[in-house]
Amino acid sequence: MENNQNETIKYHYDMLRDNFSAVIKKMDRELAYFRIYFKRRTKTVEVIYDTPTNLLSSAGIVLSKEFRDGKSFFKVKKISYLPTELRKPNRKFYNAECGSRETPKDYPIQIASAINNAFSNIFTIDLVEVVKQTTAIFEIKIKSEVYSLTSGGGMKGEVSFEKITYKDMQSGRKVKRKGVTVSLPDDPAFEKETAEVLDAIERKCKELFFYKESRFEIAQRLLRPKKSNEPKLSRREIRELQKRQQAEETASEG
Repeated sequence: MENNQNETIKYHYDMLRDNFSAVIKKMDRELAYFRIYFKRRTKTVEVIYDTPTNLLSSAGIVLSKEFRDGKSFFKVKKISYLPTELRKPNRKFYNAECGSRETPKDYPIQIASAINNAFSNIFTIDLVEVVKQTTAIFEIKIKSEVYSLTSGGGMKGEVSFEKITYKDMQSGRKVKRKGVTVSLPDDPAFEKETAEVLDAIERKCKELFFYKESRFEIAQRLLRPKKSNEPKLSRREIRELQKRQQAEETASEG
């Protein structure tokens, strides 16, 4: 099992209007010094693991297995539970190729070591035993059309139009969504280009609604929502708000 660190941050967006070609055209128009072109179609499956009492996720750890391009990988990521406005996209700190039928229980020592190293050995529990207790809780299937995003300064990223199916492995419940994921390098050298891409999307791509969440958190919210007395906007109400905002911007530009 080889650890292949991936220095990429992924930004997830919900697509409120199914018009990906319009998103690409807007980005192409706004990002004058970038080149955007179709790259490939892909299918990936990610299975998320946790203990029956959610020991890992409650500590901000997401352990999963991803199937892509005929290969399988174990991944471990850290997520933050800080207030939404202070949060940053989750970062992957372990990415190791494995066999198609293997589960985290087959590599408890290696995975536990990666978690301990990432968290500066602050855990007092036996993480090896914790990993041995994990079982599949969510499955996320993604069909993507991937576009390459390249800047004149050498930054390389991707924009993916996605059809996503979230499945609760215990209840069998499924929820389908359409979205866009923007993958950009986690490199200070391209900080300016990254900000330019995200700003262009925020200003011009009103079809997209940014999630300050990881895939795991999206699955958790859709499949196992927490009870709350706070009123929430429906997808229809969000679309209406975005339509009014877009109309106001069009009027001001005119």
